[in-house]
Amino acid sequence: MKRILDSIIGTSILAGVMLGLSFPPFNLFLLSILAFYLLIRLADQGHSFRQVMYITFPAVLIWNIITSYWLTFATIGGGVAAILANSVIMTIPLGMIYLIRKQKFNKYLIALLSASAWITYEFLHYRWDLAWPWLTLGNSYANAIILIQYVSITGVMGVSFWIVLTASLWHDWDRTESSFAGGIRINIVSVFIILVPIFYSASKYLLEEQSPESHIEVVIAQPNYDSYLPNAGYSDISLALEEIIELSDSLVTPNTQMVFWPENALIPDVHGKTFQYPSNRLREVAANWNTTLITGATWYRYYNEDESAEYPRFRSDGSRYNIFNAALSFSPDGTVQSYEKANLVPIVERFPFYGFFSKIPIPGVDWFRMMGYGRGNQIVNFESDDVKSPALICYDSVFPDWVRKSVLDGADFVAVITNDGWWGSTSGHIQHYDFARLRAIETNRSVIRSANNGISGMIHANGEIHSKTAYWERTALRIQVPVYSNMTIYVRFGDWIGYFSTILVILFITYLVFIKLSGSKQ
Repeated sequence: MKRILDSIIGTSILAGVMLGLSFPPFNLFLLSILAFYLLIRLADQGHSFRQVMYITFPAVLIWNIITSYWLTFATIGGGVAAILANSVIMTIPLGMIYLIRKQKFNKYLIALLSASAWITYEFLHYRWDLAWPWLTLGNSYANAIILIQYVSITGVMGVSFWIVLTASLWHDWDRTESSFAGGIRINIVSVFIILVPIFYSASKYLLEEQSPESHIEVVIAQPNYDSYLPNAGYSDISLALEEIIELSDSLVTPNTQMVFWPENALIPDVHGKTFQYPSNRLREVAANWNTTLITGATWYRYYNEDESAEYPRFRSDGSRYNIFNAALSFSPDGTVQSYEKANLVPIVERFPFYGFFSKIPIPGVDWFRMMGYGRGNQIVNFESDDVKSPALICYDSVFPDWVRKSVLDGADFVAVITNDGWWGSTSGHIQHYDFARLRAIETNRSVIRSANNGISGMIHANGEIHSKTAYWERTALRIQVPVYSNMTIYVRFGDWIGYFSTILVILFITYLVFIKLSGSKQ
């Protein structure tokens, strides 16, 4: 081990392996602190911002590979490109930590700024066309729910902040005091800072009892379609539809208020909100069940002349339309509502920075064909008997701010519809289910999941697992979902820790510029 730690490349590789193992399905979450201890050690050994980026790149690359190798199952080129691009981006906050640690600040300010540098990266990484929040550092604690109840205050970035803060304080444990008494005093303060969130979380989890205001009966279908086969392997697309109807019908009762089908559950595309197939069939089913049916679909939206549209496509008659990965709600009274997926997977679902690149004329490049899905921009909560829930689509659910906005808009529970079958039997679908535990705690809402091949089920508002299906199994669940209406601090104020961290980093950069300008004048 000493030989590895004496080597820069060995230390970097070891840190990357530890970060990968800290995430589901391995769940060795404490390794994330040790890994960042090693990354901070590497930052101290660097001689420049650029060099720190070089020597930490192996760590973040290995972390990305272990955690998200399954991206290549959907598209090899896109998966490799995403892993490499994300790895490069992740070295930037580590370079910033190098600059912070060069300053003659006390250990607490260094720890605060180091944590803020990493959180600023995560905060900004949620908010652009190359967003990839899957590797948000706090996700490593998704299954340590007794320790992270404080995400109801901070969101998952609060866990990321705590990890880097802890690693920095640990690394600088006895460096600021030469006397034994002084070192003990400072270490006690450090331990107190580190343990406060844990004590709060443990007491909240073990002592706080919360009774739901009511329950709503829902049915969740897991049809287990094979996404890699044409028409999911069915000779007729109507057979697939009738099969999922039969699967759901076996559990629907007169008390069922909502039925959820997964992303891409409708194999035929849906054009508008007309009465053509399959919409007419689903209207009939919703009316027969006297319940609201919510399903994922590829939806062609046709715009009226007075409707605005971002980057629309054009038909031969000049009318405008766009194609969305959508959730459609069919009510017993025949009403159809739609939600257009807002958070699209870069490259796989939408070409990044399309608005910029589409203005550059390149011979032979059809930007419309490369664009991918249209992007939605509105929260939609579907309603049944005054109970509201979104139908977040797959990638939506790893964006905590988007989920909390649906609760702020009145959601009584959170539903996620997804198709994780593109990744095969890898760790991708396991991580996706586990990350939903964070959304439950952040929002104090039950989370239900309807996944094409699994994992489907329900997670309680405190993150405890109520039910989960096996992967690659055709099944359905009928669940009494607890309903809550109170708002957490995170729901009310969102990513406040991200804004706070970004302000601190801006102030630090301003300080560096001031110091440099002052030095140049002397």
